[in-house]
Amino acid sequence: MAVDNSLESLLATLTTSIQSATEALPNDGILPPKEGISLLDVKNELLLSYLQNLVFLILMKLRLQKEGQKEAHLHPHDEVVQKLVELRVYLEKGVRPLESRLKYQIDKILRTADDATRRHTQAPTKLASRPKNAKADTGSDSDVSDAESAGSAQTEEDEDEMAYGPRRAQVTRQKTEAAQERARETAKDAIYRPPKITPMAMPTPEGREARRERRPGKSATLDEFIATELSTAPIAEPSIGSTITQGGRHTKSERERREENERREYEEANFTRLAPLSKKEAAKKKARQQRDGGFGGEEWRSLGAGIDRIERLTQKKGGNLGSLEKSRKRPVGDGPRGSGSAAGDAFEKRRKIVGRYK
Repeated sequence: MAVDNSLESLLATLTTSIQSATEALPNDGILPPKEGISLLDVKNELLLSYLQNLVFLILMKLRLQKEGQKEAHLHPHDEVVQKLVELRVYLEKGVRPLESRLKYQIDKILRTADDATRRHTQAPTKLASRPKNAKADTGSDSDVSDAESAGSAQTEEDEDEMAYGPRRAQVTRQKTEAAQERARETAKDAIYRPPKITPMAMPTPEGREARRERRPGKSATLDEFIATELSTAPIAEPSIGSTITQGGRHTKSERERREENERREYEEANFTRLAPLSKKEAAKKKARQQRDGGFGGEEWRSLGAGIDRIERLTQKKGGNLGSLEKSRKRPVGDGPRGSGSAAGDAFEKRRKIVGRYK
C-alpha cells in the first residue's frame, strides 16, 4: 500500500498529532497566572526568545559548516546576532534593575502565596483529624469557630495591606515596658523622672591632666629664686652685668639665657647666622615679658594688681573724677606754693603800683 504524501493528508496528520499532544499536557499548567507578576512573565518570555534565537544561530552555523560555505555571506546570520544582542540588553539593562528594586515586594508576594498554599493543604488534614463527636457540639463552638475564621480573614487582609503599604507602627514610637515601669515608679513616690529620649554617655571621672591644666602657672621668677637662693648645690652663675638689659629695666631670666645659649651653640656648630626674630615673635616675647611682671630684676606683678584694684574701687560711674584722679592732676613740681611770703615780694608789689601812675 502506497503512502499518501499529499498536502491534505500531511495537514490532517499534523492536526491529529497536535491535538493528542495538547490533551497529554496539563490544562493551563505552563500558562502564566492571571494575577501573577507581569515583570516575571516578561522575563520568562525574553529568556525563552533568547534561547530560541541562540538555538537558531547554532543551527545556522552547523548548516553552513556542513555545506562548506562562509558565515559572512549569510545575512540571516547577522540578523540573529542583532536579535540576540537586543534581547541580552533587555535582560541585563531592563529586567535585572527592575527586579532588584522590586525584590522586597516580590518576596512578600511569594511568601504570601506559599502561606496560602500551605493553609489550603493543611485544612483537609485538620478536618480529617477532628473527632466524630465534635459535630454534636453546641452553638457556642460554632460561634467560636466563626470568630476565629473572621479573625483569620482579618489577619489575611492586614497582611495583604502590609505587603505594599507603609508600616505605621514602625514609624511612631511605642510605649515600652521601661517607660511603663518608670511611670508606675513616678506615681508611687511622686518624683518626676525625665524620659531618656537620647542616649547619653556617663560622665567620666576627671583625670590628672585636666586638674593639672586648671592649676595656675608657676612664676618663673619664683622658681629661679628658689633654685639660686634656697638651694645649697653649686650652680653656674652668669657674669656680673651680662643679664641686665634695657638700661637696667629688665633682667634676663633663666629661660632667656637658655634660649640664647642654644642659639649661639647652633650658630657655632653650623658656621651660620640665624635670622633675627620676626615682628610676630618679637611681639610675643615682649608680651611674655610684660606678663612676667619683672622690672630691674624684681617682680612687681602683685603691686600692679593692687594699684589696679584701688583704681577700680575709687572710680566713679559718672563723669566726675574721683579723689585719686584729682590728686594725680595736682602739680607736684618743686617751688613756691603760696604758703608764705618770699623775699622781695613787697618791693615788687610797690614797684608795680608806682609804675601805674607814671
